[in-house]
This record gives sequence, structure tokens and C-alpha cells, in this order.
Amino acid sequence: MSDGEYQREIERCRREIAEIENLLRSGHPDVEGLCLALADWSGEKRLLEDEKSRRAQDPAAVGRGAEGVHLRRP
Repeated sequence: MSDGEYQREIERCRREIAEIENLLRSGHPDVEGLCLALADWSGEKRLLEDEKSRRAQDPAAVGRGAEGVHLRRP
């Protein structure tokens, strides 16, 4: 994944997180579901940021996630 692709995916996570936070603040009735979604998107963002940082520090790690696992999004 290129730096631009990482940045686009991280921005997507930020947009999703902001939308979920707005729904929670507006009194949406599915608090449990929104909290789960918030945890999922926050975790995804953290993984992307960690992988981007790892890639910057170790160019040989391109395409590998934690423990050499390939990270791929559908």
C-alpha cells in the first residue's frame, strides 16, 4: 500500500468515527451497536497508523503486517 493509500484509508476511518460520534451525541437509540462500530473503526485506524509507521521505519516491511501477516482490505 502506498503512503497515499494509507492516508486515504486513515481519513476514511476518521470520517466514520466522526459520523458515529455525531450519532451518539444526537441520541441515536443503538448505543451498543454504535459503540461497537466506534471500537472497530478506531482499531482499524490504529492498525493502519501503526503499519504506516512501521513501513516508514523499515522499508523491507512493505506488505507485511504484524508478524509478517499480509494486510489486505476487501
